[in-house]
Amino acid sequence: MMSYVFSDASALFLMWVFAQAGLHKVQSANGAYYANLIAQYLNLEAYLDHSAQAKSQFKLLAKGIGIVEVTVALALVIPSTRAVAAMLAIVILVSYLLLMAFQIVQGNKELDCGCMGPAGQTSISGSLLLRNSIFSVLAWLCLAPGNSFFTSAMVMTIVISLVMILLNLTFEQLIVNAQRLKVLSH
Repeated sequence: MMSYVFSDASALFLMWVFAQAGLHKVQSANGAYYANLIAQYLNLEAYLDHSAQAKSQFKLLAKGIGIVEVTVALALVIPSTRAVAAMLAIVILVSYLLLMAFQIVQGNKELDCGCMGPAGQTSISGSLLLRNSIFSVLAWLCLAPGNSFFTSAMVMTIVISLVMILLNLTFEQLIVNAQRLKVLSH
């Protein structure tokens, strides 16, 4: 029974993570922000600066990534699609982790992670690499079967997923605060 609870709680939590991330990317107001961010992660800023067509292509790419993320979010809570969605979530999370790690190694530690949209203002860091690693483990937990009908364990599942959301929000705020304090101390 506990494996059902942890699998379902992880799925609900990751549904929230991916829905939030995807909805930020599909909003038209955020198109230019994510187009620039994708170009920075791929070291293609020069290409983006010289071509209006490139800007629209990167905006379209950002929207496409957002649609995939929202689709993964929904698929994680549907029992028949959960396993495929969990594997796709792992691929996405590890890809983001590797892109951030590459930029950190290149010395681009001031690059915005893009995690919370344009208002997030969180730079990439080892803390975010750890966070994505934890999210990847949670996605692996989604590969275990979940409950396909409402039981009393579902209440515990919802409570655990809400606690996970609150812990994530707290962790992200601690990262932001630490980065702001570092800037103020210099």
